[in-house]
Amino acid sequence: MLFRSKVADLLLINDRDLSYAKLRFDDRSIATLKTHLGKLDDALARSLCWAAIWDMHRDAQISSADFIQIALNGLAGETDDAIVNIVLTQLGTSVEAYTKEANRNAYREKLADGLWALTNSCAPASDLQLLISRAFAMNAQTEAQTANIRALLNGTAPGLKVDADLRWYFLIALTERGATTKAELDAELAKDNTTTGNLAYETCMAAMPTSDAKAYAFNKVLNEEVATSVRTALVAGFQRPIQGALLEPFVNLYFDNLISVWESKSYEPAAKYVTGFYPSWIIKQSTVDLTNAWLDGAGKDSPAVLRKLVKESQDGLIRALKVQVLDK
Repeated sequence: MLFRSKVADLLLINDRDLSYAKLRFDDRSIATLKTHLGKLDDALARSLCWAAIWDMHRDAQISSADFIQIALNGLAGETDDAIVNIVLTQLGTSVEAYTKEANRNAYREKLADGLWALTNSCAPASDLQLLISRAFAMNAQTEAQTANIRALLNGTAPGLKVDADLRWYFLIALTERGATTKAELDAELAKDNTTTGNLAYETCMAAMPTSDAKAYAFNKVLNEEVATSVRTALVAGFQRPIQGALLEPFVNLYFDNLISVWESKSYEPAAKYVTGFYPSWIIKQSTVDLTNAWLDGAGKDSPAVLRKLVKESQDGLIRALKVQVLDK
């Protein structure tokens, strides 16, 4: 009997992961996770908590504020590289998709501050240091935080090996924030004129915070025959969540070209256009409405696969708007 029993600070149903289940935490457990997730000494229990708390967040049952607090505090004690990598991605999604636009910059700054603290507390030369420093670079918001990306690029983090790939990673982050020049990128490419270097350079060209850079990437994918890897690099540079204002002019162009792209290109480049250029970072009801207008209008009789790709892209947007309601 549970009558008069002490209430647990954390109630984890399906402990030991013995059954397929969708877990939900009560308010008391959520409060405990905000400060103690990373302190659980059982790796499997931590893993179940990480999965369940993200599931609750995606299902609009906890806010970004709660998830960010749980995740940043939990990461301080998490040692599993795979889990850390997943949670870092989830944090980016939470801030960029699940917060309201009016609050987003504050969340970006808070997240970057937390990631910078974690970067500095990581063991030098560890995998965790690499993962978290990369995440910090992708989420930096203020000028001071951007300056810290430059510091990482210059090798100031003890033990962090800044090889050619990591240099490009930091340069892409700096470029999207307007903190590099084409001359600097040209010089970097001259030093690393490899396949990987050229792809990273293309991402930088598309990530520059200018309308011309966005048009360069969009039109090259739309009108030119390029290698799959180049196409992927250009889309990655184009779709930078902090550049939403630059992406808005391409929303109508995206829908206007859907059918012609699908009819004129083979599946891979056509599908990459459909999913890669969908306005996922224009998180507004108007984007949902435009998608519905295309599905019910110009795309009504389009091939089922094309409609499916568009609808699946829209689903993420619909979910984001539902979660944003919790962001007060």
